[in-house]
Amino acid sequence: MPVAQVPPSPAPAARVPPSPAREPALLLSDPAELILLERQGLAFGQQLGAPAEDAQSLLTSPRYASFVSVIERDLAELSSRDGVAFSQFPLDTQRLNYVFDPKWLRSPHARFQLVGVVNRLDMRFSTPKECGQFRLIYRLSLQPKGRPVVRLPMTINVIRPLPMGPGASCGAIARQWRELPVSASERTVAVGRMVTQLPPMSRLETNFQNLHGPGTPEADDHAEYVLRAFDVKANRLVPRPLLNTPRADLNPAERKALTDWMVKSFMDIDAGRSVIPDRFLATRAISVSPRGLSRPANRVFSSLFKAEVDSRVFAELPYAKAKLVRSPRGLLRRLDGFTCTGCHQSRSVAGFHLPGEERDPNQTFNALAVGVSPHLHEELGWRARMLASVADGTAFAEPRPFPEHPTSAGFYGSHCGLGDPTFADWTCQTGLKCRDSHHDEVGYCASAIPTSGDACENARVVARPGASGDQIVADPPEVCQGQSSDAIPCIANRYGFPLGFCTVPCAQPGARSGSSVCAPMLVSGYEQVCFPQEDSIEDCVQKQGLVAVMTTRTCSVDEPCRDDYGCSRYPGSAPGTGACVPPYFLFDFRVDGPRLDR
Repeated sequence: MPVAQVPPSPAPAARVPPSPAREPALLLSDPAELILLERQGLAFGQQLGAPAEDAQSLLTSPRYASFVSVIERDLAELSSRDGVAFSQFPLDTQRLNYVFDPKWLRSPHARFQLVGVVNRLDMRFSTPKECGQFRLIYRLSLQPKGRPVVRLPMTINVIRPLPMGPGASCGAIARQWRELPVSASERTVAVGRMVTQLPPMSRLETNFQNLHGPGTPEADDHAEYVLRAFDVKANRLVPRPLLNTPRADLNPAERKALTDWMVKSFMDIDAGRSVIPDRFLATRAISVSPRGLSRPANRVFSSLFKAEVDSRVFAELPYAKAKLVRSPRGLLRRLDGFTCTGCHQSRSVAGFHLPGEERDPNQTFNALAVGVSPHLHEELGWRARMLASVADGTAFAEPRPFPEHPTSAGFYGSHCGLGDPTFADWTCQTGLKCRDSHHDEVGYCASAIPTSGDACENARVVARPGASGDQIVADPPEVCQGQSSDAIPCIANRYGFPLGFCTVPCAQPGARSGSSVCAPMLVSGYEQVCFPQEDSIEDCVQKQGLVAVMTTRTCSVDEPCRDDYGCSRYPGSAPGTGACVPPYFLFDFRVDGPRLDR
């Protein structure tokens, strides 16, 4: 029973206030500020030397054209698999896996919006001759005729080096970031001035959803994401190895050599500063969603080195000296989290860590309330401590946290240990329990008694090749608190709710009770009925009676949803707050969608 929001009544403009995630020295994500920065030279086309910002004009840039050429080849290959639809319309009941439309990358109606300006001083470990990276994050958007702007599941990351100062020091540039003005207008000027002093763009990275398919009795809504990195070579973009992401097809000799590297580099792995040699690395990776690191495709190291763990190759490593890794399985999960696939699927929002804030403050239909992932929001604390240490010229010895466990707060949704020594101190706050959601090393902190918005159906993931995703073998569903005896005890994953979903009907949209909120939801089957229509999706769901009002969990940047759920606006929600829904029920996060918007 997918979820979305009913269109709002007209309301005065409201702006999302700065949240704790907006630490200016580390992340700028306020839409109003980003619009000003685009005007000051940080627009995507200006970074690539294009004459205008629409995708058709971007093609005049050799860099963008070479990028599109690589992506189109990827899409042609991945779209030729069995079970992949030839097109979204008309619907083909035999092929329901829909793909990214390459024409978006050439359309005069498409552009890339700036959704984040990020200081990545913490990336110094991978750029020893630089002080990390300055990153500009852009998200693809469309402007269909007569419709609101539609955001699509693709981000591009333009990377410019942060140069070292005198004596190979990074202190001066760290202090420059820490001293950014408090005023947004002054800060944008200061950032623009800083950028003019940086070396030009050196790399580009992208993460985009190449496929989305529907849930079935044995599988979730399934999505794949292509991850690519490029070097700037002359005036072209050339694929480069992905940081710390091995090829899945290493031969026995390569696997042995990588094993030796892992043993030799153990303390660097524990600290979070290891860099795998290029000869082992992939130039393209595909991550899958939902269910994070329970999906075998997201755990390259665990797949490659299962035999080595079973044969105790890693049993005698100096775990007693380590700060975080205390077991062979913890070692593999640590390395899995450093890969592009593992990181992008660790406490993310549908495979993204910075999908960005909505630019229209009045939009509540198909609109995200929080534009940063729980991982990013929580890791900013660690990055801030590193920045302060570098600025002050002091040693920083705190290891980089696991991407799925950036803090030890143990609040709702935090990952927690289920017995392995590495995760023994991953505990939950009082009143929460560690839910064995997928029967592996790690669960998540959940309500002791399932109530609105909570999980109610644990599952085991069974790897299955092909475009339709892994098999989901669900445990018996649990009974949710507050449901009548004749109600469905748990809305299952087959309706698009990973790990199930507790809810009850409610009468007053926006009414809150504890951690739950009453919010409008779309009912099962709305895609088949409304996506093909020439009517707007908002009108169609109303005319067809496909709206219900149900309870779910309330959310904000400091009160995140559980894994595989996003914080979505609803009519009347306060700025920066919303209701937890699976993000694929927001059309922004899927390649398929309403006809008028695609």
